[in-house]
Amino acid sequence: MMVLAGFACPAAARAKADSICPQPLRVHLDLHAPSAYYDTTGQLRGMDVEMVQAIMQAAGCQWRWHVTPMTGARIIKSLQDGDIDLMIRASKTPDRARFAWFSQPYRQEIVGLYARVRSDLPETLTLADALRLGLRLIGPASGWYGIEFEQYRNRFRQEKRYTAYPDAKIGTELLFATPSRGELVLIDADLFYHFVGPDRVMDIRQASPVLHITPAHLMASQKTVGAATMAALNKAIRRLQQSGELQQLELSYRPQLLRDQLDGQAKLGAAHRIR
Repeated sequence: MMVLAGFACPAAARAKADSICPQPLRVHLDLHAPSAYYDTTGQLRGMDVEMVQAIMQAAGCQWRWHVTPMTGARIIKSLQDGDIDLMIRASKTPDRARFAWFSQPYRQEIVGLYARVRSDLPETLTLADALRLGLRLIGPASGWYGIEFEQYRNRFRQEKRYTAYPDAKIGTELLFATPSRGELVLIDADLFYHFVGPDRVMDIRQASPVLHITPAHLMASQKTVGAATMAALNKAIRRLQQSGELQQLELSYRPQLLRDQLDGQAKLGAAHRIR
């Protein structure tokens, strides 16, 4: 399914834009609030929707939203084959760099380790502690979260104590299931707090006091996206970051509880900021 979003501009500006973005860019969205979702009027909204719209407009590009549900592995394959042009919220890895371009980071992705308040667990835990204590971990089925997590994920799988979730909504519910599928869940914090909701937020806690903060990039297919387009997107990202517009959009969708946790972590000097 494709949803077109464009903009009108004078002929001279349109000619320049056509040289940068000859065709509308097909941007894949995973429909999960607060990243991307349909509002009550049927319009696409969300943190990544508004940030990407701002970047595209500043770069002089047109775009089409691609919202067909796909697994993480399918999204990567579609981008590699040139069936889509861009994906949001991507991590940069050497394997992906063989077939994809990466933009400047446009926002932060926050990943946390969470537990139920009523669980009989130590106050703070690391993944190493969880392995030593024989705990079960609920975690993403795919995606790159760094070498350290990949090593831990493989160890939990080898010991048959890893339950994989295809998306954050299911991952959240697996933690609350009766019986639970795991004592801990490792998950995108923005999405997790949204799916937990106000009625259950008092029943969760950070198992690890350190939130994992990584740069999120736009990832583009080398088959369909040229160097001029990437240069325009990067220029737009830098300009919007200097003006503070991207940061304002990011914070406007981030729950206050998570913002407070990030502020506290930054004061302790434990946060990894976008460079």
